[in-house]
Amino acid sequence: MMNNKINPTLIGSFILGGLLLLIISIFVFNNDSWFSKNQKFIVVFTESINGLSIGAPIKLYGVQIGHVIGISVERDKQHNKTLIPVIFEVDHNKIANYLDTTQSDWSHTEVDKLINAGLRMQLQLGSLVTGQLFIEALFLPDTAIILNGHSTYLKEIPSVPSNSAEIQQALRNVLEGTKTINIAELLSDLQKTIANIEQITGSKQTQSTLTALNGSMLDLQQILKTLKQDIGPLSQDLNKTVNNANKLLSTINNNVEPLLEDSKNIVSSSKNTLESINSTLTDVQSLVSDNSPISQSLQSALEQITKAARSAKNMMNYLERHPDALLFGKNLDTESE
Repeated sequence: MMNNKINPTLIGSFILGGLLLLIISIFVFNNDSWFSKNQKFIVVFTESINGLSIGAPIKLYGVQIGHVIGISVERDKQHNKTLIPVIFEVDHNKIANYLDTTQSDWSHTEVDKLINAGLRMQLQLGSLVTGQLFIEALFLPDTAIILNGHSTYLKEIPSVPSNSAEIQQALRNVLEGTKTINIAELLSDLQKTIANIEQITGSKQTQSTLTALNGSMLDLQQILKTLKQDIGPLSQDLNKTVNNANKLLSTINNNVEPLLEDSKNIVSSSKNTLESINSTLTDVQSLVSDNSPISQSLQSALEQITKAARSAKNMMNYLERHPDALLFGKNLDTESE
């Protein structure tokens, strides 16, 4: 028969191992540093951080790259001021494409380059309702690099005063300025002004002015009413005038075409007359030209008349020499002379 006796030591060891494994698992899964290469930094503020709490975001250009993991307060006796160191953790994966994190000391070498380029940490208001703050990583190259030399192994990043601190300081300055104002005298002047206004608005002159103004408004309303009544007939007359003008334009438009047709006929007749005159002149020119039959006949007649005149002249010369030729006829002997 087999021995079924249970070993208490074995059971105790098994339970103890399970508890240890559970504790280790809880510790590992609650600590992100086991799975991510997060890097811790420190920034020291010299102003109130009321509204900043553990877990507050660390943002770069609006992107959360980490969160606050520790806040404390210290006293710098040498410079007589209060220091508030804030430790925050940056997620390695969130900045892997922004910084060269492949180097073993990237948290110092690469961050030093950013600080020289103007990297500064500043408190920002996250919500007006809750007043919660967060830390913004900004690049302000025109600001000085001020480090408080906090004695820690963590890399310190310089800070600059927050806008809220500047606003609070401005409000304090305004409040300090209001202290010099004589409130009693201001209220007394205000009361006098109100009394003067009441006196002006309640005087008889003001009331008469308002009454006259009311009468003027009534007269103006009556004028507008009259104009409204007369605007209808005036509009009708204007419409009639426009219609008559349209009819006149239509009549002119209808008569223009016949008038243009008559003008075309006159121009055509004038053209025919000019062509007839031109033809007549051409005929006259052909009659008086050197080669025309009439011109040649006239030239022949002139030649005959010239010959007859010449013969008559010769006969007259002969009769002057021989007057008796009229009685006895022409003498052949004398002809030879």
